[in-house]
Amino acid sequence: MKEQKVLSGGKLAGGNPENERVENDYYATDPKAVKLLLDNYKFKGKAFLEPCVAAGNIASTVLEYYNSNCFVDGIDIVDRGYPNTIVADYLTYKTDDKYDCIISNPPFSLAKEFIEKSLNLLNDDGQIAMFLKIQFLEGTKRKEFFQNNPPKYIYVFRNRMATWNNGDAIDPKTGKKWATTMCHAWFVWENGSRTEPIIRWL
Repeated sequence: MKEQKVLSGGKLAGGNPENERVENDYYATDPKAVKLLLDNYKFKGKAFLEPCVAAGNIASTVLEYYNSNCFVDGIDIVDRGYPNTIVADYLTYKTDDKYDCIISNPPFSLAKEFIEKSLNLLNDDGQIAMFLKIQFLEGTKRKEFFQNNPPKYIYVFRNRMATWNNGDAIDPKTGKKWATTMCHAWFVWENGSRTEPIIRWL
């Protein structure tokens, strides 16, 4: 009888159990993922906030795309080199500033809290875009949240979009680009929208 392989929890979840957990959940966003969103969704304002800015993969791509006709404030619990990073815990950070657009790749375990915080920092016609696993749609605890705060759009990647462990574009163990079996999507909220989400593909 042929021996069956037993998949570990990490592989079942789409990860690689050989990779250790990255400190401070630093899984940087591939700029390609940001460009795909910007090619398919229009942000209206000029005042952007990136609450997990790190080295600026998202923020720099936004600035480049809009030819610097906007500004992007960056917050992070660690200064990883983005200019003028505000070093703070976003969830406890206090500010009177409001933003037109908030875009980020938050820690998945705190994604709902990041979105709730961001909704409170939006201008009246503001927009939020969060890079999340598609599994964010699951969970009984999120049902009420989605009922009260439905996303306007969910942009699903047709091809898997891996994040960069510790901000490295290449896996130092293999010398190759990162791979993933997880499906990611951009979840987009428009302030005040209560319509059913529209699913689109990137």
